[in-house]
Amino acid sequence: MISGHGCIRAHKMGLALLERGHDVHFISMKLCGFHEQYKSFALASDVEQLLHTVRAYAGIADVFHVHNEPSWFVTAVKETCDVPVVLDVHDSYLARSTPAQADAKLEAGTAHVRVTTEERNNFQLADALVFPGERFRATVSDEFRLPQPAIVIPSAVPERFYQYKTLDWHGGLVYEGKTNTPAECVGASEFFRYCDYTALAEQATTLGLDFHLYAGRKGEAFRKAYSFDKCYVHDPQQFPDLLKVISRHDWGLVGNVYRTPEWDAAMPNKLFEYMAAGVPVVAMNAADCAEFIERHDIGIVVDSLEELCARWGEHRVKRNNVLRLRKRFSMNRYVSALEDFYANLTPGVVTGAMYQQGQIKAFAR
Repeated sequence: MISGHGCIRAHKMGLALLERGHDVHFISMKLCGFHEQYKSFALASDVEQLLHTVRAYAGIADVFHVHNEPSWFVTAVKETCDVPVVLDVHDSYLARSTPAQADAKLEAGTAHVRVTTEERNNFQLADALVFPGERFRATVSDEFRLPQPAIVIPSAVPERFYQYKTLDWHGGLVYEGKTNTPAECVGASEFFRYCDYTALAEQATTLGLDFHLYAGRKGEAFRKAYSFDKCYVHDPQQFPDLLKVISRHDWGLVGNVYRTPEWDAAMPNKLFEYMAAGVPVVAMNAADCAEFIERHDIGIVVDSLEELCARWGEHRVKRNNVLRLRKRFSMNRYVSALEDFYANLTPGVVTGAMYQQGQIKAFAR
């Protein structure tokens, strides 16, 4: 595994593979949690160290599983050895704005980034691709015309982290994950508007709805944007502790009060982390999540916070469904498909054996 900052999706897969008896090694450019659990851990402080580290592992690796962002690790492996590279596309600028939105910004003379060569070149260079959701896969594969075998592995939680002895009740609506201030979503960074929750926090205050935020960050500017009179900003938590504190709340949020391309395509970590914590999920302006939630009846889909308030009491029934069904959606259930995906890779070549089995799909135009 190679991950720039040791993201939790990479660990969800890595730990599940370790439990299955595989030798999993981890390379990161940041000291990260769970590093002590791998067969070995390498910290690369710059590009040169990363290249030498890849060279050191090339003799024992069957596959390099690269997790973006960034995506340039694919190039680093490809120029170093012939070991096949799987790129796990966690994120892409393609999903953060539509072509029409990007064109409008550029025509207005506003700086805007949607298509990057760092993504395009490395997405096309990888031997195979993994995505967290089907709608997101289609967005990326169609636009970059990616013909490689591709598989969807959700950002599910290993069962070892599922919560049973939960904590004291705090109630309210909880959101965990990337959160930006309005000042961080202007100009060329406007596409990060999907994770600006100040408008939602203000609406929640007006409605008398407790909004709890686990953003994984502190700082004066952030605290000022999300002041106590708008919402409850909780301290950053390590992953196992995060699931414990999430368990205190009535509903877990995916989406935002306005629609964005990113949220419509996303199948995020938090969706599965709410379930692992025993919390029913509410989707708002989050199309792929909404379809998943309705199909499995593990939450509700609403158009506004007012509708959520009107339907608040449904959390009891939906929580029962979450607890009854959540193990269907653990990483332990998905990891066997990832094993099969690896098994069909040989140096420089992706075999076609699994096409006939219907387990891998290739997308090209």
